[in-house]
Amino acid sequence: MKIEKLRTENLHNEEWFMFYTEFKTLVENCETATLNIDSLFATFLTLYANADAALEVIRKSAITEQIAEADNERDIVFRGLAEAVKSALYHFNVAKRQAAKRLQVVLDHYGNIARKSYDEETAAIINFLQELNGEYAADISLLGLNEWVTQIDGSNRAFDALQQARYAEGAAKTDIRMVDVRKETDRIYRSMIDRINASILLNGETQYAPFVKDLNIRVEHYGNIISQRKGRTDKKKNDKEKQE
Repeated sequence: MKIEKLRTENLHNEEWFMFYTEFKTLVENCETATLNIDSLFATFLTLYANADAALEVIRKSAITEQIAEADNERDIVFRGLAEAVKSALYHFNVAKRQAAKRLQVVLDHYGNIARKSYDEETAAIINFLQELNGEYAADISLLGLNEWVTQIDGSNRAFDALQQARYAEGAAKTDIRMVDVRKETDRIYRSMIDRINASILLNGETQYAPFVKDLNIRVEHYGNIISQRKGRTDKKKNDKEKQE
């Protein structure tokens, strides 16, 4: 009897953390003295706490995706306004055509705002809106584009609020990096497994059997997750190669 190997480095962060959470519970229910891993397990607990903190940062970083979505939304609205002005350049009403020409000059001046960096785009839209709401307010009203201007302003403010929230979050982030704590935790885990397996050879399996059986069930479970994911990845790769 021995504890089977698990390539923990192939687990995704959440899976990896759940495996070690289950391992931690098994050890605590068994007694570290029985397993002869007291000092190693103490180190593991510190690393486990660090992993929990680092993983929490990763979970919170979902705000990055929200920022990307908010940026895409304001880009869509900006392009919509630009297209509306472009369309009005061919309006049958002469006054509206002239208004569109004046607005097109402003649009040409700012260029493709949507291609700018996040902060540059935020600032550019603020300046752009100041001009539309000031000198060109009459042209905007004549073409019935006030709702577009209001929508761009709202989208830009919503984006900036998320950006500011991320800055605040970044200031509070832990300095612990998940990739580093994973490597060290895996190393300590393997040292504990090696010691337990060596103790089984020296002392017999009786006192270790319940723990080993329970842990191997979990090793098999997470090993299957890795195998199934690899199988899906290989299938996609083969399908793509066939299409090519």
